[in-house]
Amino acid sequence: MIQLLAIDLDGTLLNSSKEVTAKNLEALDYAQERGVKVVICTGRPYSTMHHLIDQIGLKSEDDYLILYNGAFVQRISDGQVLIQEELSSQDLHSWYRELTTLNLPLNVLDQDLVYEPLTYPKGYESFYVGNVSTAPHTKIDFNDFDEAHRFMKFVVTIDEAHLSRQIPLLNKELVSQYTLSRSHPFQLEIMKAGVNKGNALKKLSDQLNIQPSAIMAIGDQMNDERMIEFAGLGVVMGNGAETLKQRADYITLSNDQEGVAHAIYQFIQ
Repeated sequence: MIQLLAIDLDGTLLNSSKEVTAKNLEALDYAQERGVKVVICTGRPYSTMHHLIDQIGLKSEDDYLILYNGAFVQRISDGQVLIQEELSSQDLHSWYRELTTLNLPLNVLDQDLVYEPLTYPKGYESFYVGNVSTAPHTKIDFNDFDEAHRFMKFVVTIDEAHLSRQIPLLNKELVSQYTLSRSHPFQLEIMKAGVNKGNALKKLSDQLNIQPSAIMAIGDQMNDERMIEFAGLGVVMGNGAETLKQRADYITLSNDQEGVAHAIYQFIQ
């Protein structure tokens, strides 16, 4: 019996217009009425979540959000933090040097803002701000960050072909010290070592005393891989990455066919 439903947002609960359809909302209500806890598991920051929290109706005292791909887990009712895994200014400088040499544009996120550098590699500008993220943003010289400044994740957003060519060229020793994941074909995300949605979901389920066998997780990209593997029932969207589909217990319809609702009605009675 499913007790917890972990759902990714972009490409999963949200359709191509970045909306939660009425049918998906009805399905989430159906699940909650049957005592199933709904947990949003996203790479997004909290600042982009307010309207979704209200839409979905996450109002109980023990409703949580898994944010920044698992780097931050917070209880909605009182803001209590369960997980906070941050990157340092030293991490930023190491990655900024590495990525710049490979013509890969970097954006960095803390709890408040998305930061753009003053300039991107010429001809390789990021389209993260305004196209992928709606979070508040600003430009800054990355050398001006105080040593004590902490970040939640680093993001590289560039056309898929260029990103795929450059990723194998990244310094392997540097890569080994972090968690790297493709959240879209055109986007690479860099987090502190050990950070992923699966580990965050495990810690949260322990907190809520819910066994993995009672969890259904739904996602579409490789940053959802660990939570798909952790959950007793791992569901991958029809529009999901082909590699992720190989990990799935069930493949549902696409995000534009309300695949979340389809999976809920299929498995939650």
